Amino acid sequence: MEKKKLVIGITGTLVSGKGTVAEILKSKGFSHITLSAIVREEVAKLGLEPLRQNLQDVGNNLRKEFGGQVLAERALNKFKSYDNPLIIDGIRNIDEINFLRENSDFKLIGVDAPVELRWQRLKNRNRDSDLLNHDKFIIDDARDRGFNEPLNGQQVGMCLVQADFLINNDEEFTGPMENSKLYREVNEIYRKIRK
Repeated sequence: MEKKKLVIGITGTLVSGKGTVAEILKSKGFSHITLSAIVREEVAKLGLEPLRQNLQDVGNNLRKEFGGQVLAERALNKFKSYDNPLIIDGIRNIDEINFLRENSDFKLIGVDAPVELRWQRLKNRNRDSDLLNHDKFIIDDARDRGFNEPLNGQQVGMCLVQADFLINNDEEFTGPMENSKLYREVNEIYRKIRK
């Protein structure tokens, strides 16, 4: 029987630190893909602006048309020929988790942080201009967590419950990453997964 590829999935709330967790793991020899990159490809094909609303809608439509696992399936297929272990960042649907558990040696890391801290991080990074309104951020955050979403939609709240490891990234840190609580937690999780 063929050995299954080690895949670490990352799920989490908006601006909770998922990308930072992925960067720490990448330094250990992992290949990396975000499910939003796959959605962005589709958004570009459709000629839409890569705004959060469009990304969420297109992701939902892909899952509705091809099944809830479609983004995870595409991510795994892109790296089928690679020997490296893989990080799949931006998991937002239970079907993605189920697919990865069946088709890889899969562990899921959930990342969360207090909502006002995440709002402050969003303002500080000044990257998502379509979110730079507190009320809109709260609405998009609720949608991302699964509020009023169909089964093929965003389900981050349910995904966090499925996590093998949960990180509360509540530290506001400005020093070298290697000295942060988040860095230590990710390294400890990595050690447990590699055992």
